[in-house]
Amino acid sequence: MKRSTKISAIMHKLLIEKGMDGFSVIELRNASLSISDLRKEPDEERKRLYRQILRFVRNRWLESEGEGRDKRYFQTDLFRSLNVKPKIERKNAPFPVKSTPDYSVLRHERNQYKAELEIVLGEIDEYQSLNRRFPELEQRLKPMLQQARDRSAHLFGKVNVLTYVINTISSDVVEC
Repeated sequence: MKRSTKISAIMHKLLIEKGMDGFSVIELRNASLSISDLRKEPDEERKRLYRQILRFVRNRWLESEGEGRDKRYFQTDLFRSLNVKPKIERKNAPFPVKSTPDYSVLRHERNQYKAELEIVLGEIDEYQSLNRRFPELEQRLKPMLQQARDRSAHLFGKVNVLTYVINTISSDVVEC
């Protein structure tokens, strides 16, 4: 009993089931794209099929005639005499991969709050500097200084919470 030769599922479909013979690489690519249920890049598909064709030529299963874009490939008697079976294509990810939420937005928010906090801290420094330079303005500057201090405390709280959450998420990822 002859041992079966395994070839890629797409080449089996095109050469055996569809009986393609005397084809160019582009014709093979177009036929492949028309039967494939996945959206593939035509250029990548052409390269992949060309590698298969070269393997078939090296094994003397196909022979070529012509040059360049006019090159055509024909099945040989050796190929026709083979007991050919399609390879079962394996999926790249055997187990379903859980999609992890994108927490990068938390880092972005924290950085935004840090920047706002820096601005408010600069305002506080400036109010204090103005109080020292112009003591007569202290009564007018005091409410603005207090408002800036309140805003800084609020922003500092947000930065601390986001930093804590980001660190917790990062340590959870490391433990997995």
